[in-house]
Amino acid sequence: MKFVSLKNFLVIVFTIACLLFIHVATVSEIKNMKKEKISKLEQLNEKLNKIEMKIVERQKLIAEDRIVNIAKDSLGLILPTKNIQTIKISKEQIKRVEKLVKEKYD
Repeated sequence: MKFVSLKNFLVIVFTIACLLFIHVATVSEIKNMKKEKISKLEQLNEKLNKIEMKIVERQKLIAEDRIVNIAKDSLGLILPTKNIQTIKISKEQIKRVEKLVKEKYD
């Protein structure tokens, strides 16, 4: 009788030990995943900040005021005082010109 109760006690202790091991392993894995998540979020934020800085830099480079100043100072261009005339071209005229260019260079 003592042998049966000792056997049952050992089975219960072994089962509890296995469950405790699984619990500790799971908790440890969860902690590692949380640390990895935080690390990945920080990397993502850094990349988003870099992208934002590049967008701002691009906006500075393509700003109309900057381009106008460069055109005036470096290239000697001037802004027209009147509205620029617009030329209207139909699709048929474009197709004719394309056809002529193809015939000439073929």
